[in-house]
Amino acid sequence: MKQKHIFIAIFIVFLWGFNFVALKITVTSLPPVFAAALRFLILSIPWIFFVKKPNISKTQFISIPLTLGVFQYSLLYYGMSLGLSTGLSAVILQTQSFFSVFISSVFMKEKLKSKEIFGLIVGAFGVLLLFLFNDGDFKIESVIVILFAAISWGVANIQLKNLGKINMISFLIWISPIAAVFLFVISILLEYEDIKKISISQLEIRVILSVLYTACLSTLIGFSLWQFLLNKYNSVKVTPFGLLVPVTGSIFGFLFLNEILEIYQIISGIIIITGLIMISYKK
Repeated sequence: MKQKHIFIAIFIVFLWGFNFVALKITVTSLPPVFAAALRFLILSIPWIFFVKKPNISKTQFISIPLTLGVFQYSLLYYGMSLGLSTGLSAVILQTQSFFSVFISSVFMKEKLKSKEIFGLIVGAFGVLLLFLFNDGDFKIESVIVILFAAISWGVANIQLKNLGKINMISFLIWISPIAAVFLFVISILLEYEDIKKISISQLEIRVILSVLYTACLSTLIGFSLWQFLLNKYNSVKVTPFGLLVPVTGSIFGFLFLNEILEIYQIISGIIIITGLIMISYKK
């Protein structure tokens, strides 16, 4: 990769790492599902009026917003609202790579390579460590919830793969209203009492900025640049940069939220990322 493109990749890593800080700030002040709905609403309006509609089927227009938007983000926001740190949330969410490989092998009959099998085992061991050594540092439910978010993302990866070549930014903008509607309905059903307590005039400016950050900077700018790199290079040269997101997420969590990871959490994170590297690299 050219040096300027490496800098772009690193910039994206920092954008997405800070995204977890923005998410944490958001879910401490807003109901989690409601916050996820706001993210997709802002992502769609007003951009949808300026971007061409992607050529996909009606089934894909409904199914992908459910997995990529509704289930993944409602679970991620809810899991983080239970108290899981930004760095650990980022690590757990990256297990989506494991689930993508596993789902492909089971439902699409793609044969697993030995390094992928070993990577799955290593990653599973890293997650297991979190459960074995946790002594009240975080709620076990939060890890389980975000694991389900990662599973949803893994399913979405298979769906996106079946789309073929498509303008990802246009696609994200056009599916966002559907995801927003579903999320608002779920939020009203589950969080109605909490929603009634929201006072826009009393919301901290950092909460508003965090919602805008997740929608505009992290998603629109981040995915635009990511797609630009994927169009320039083979995915094997670009996707490994995503493994640095938990690192930047942990750093930003420490700097802005005073979060400190326990030694076993750091070791677990390293083991999980090692498993991801085994799957991501061809050699």
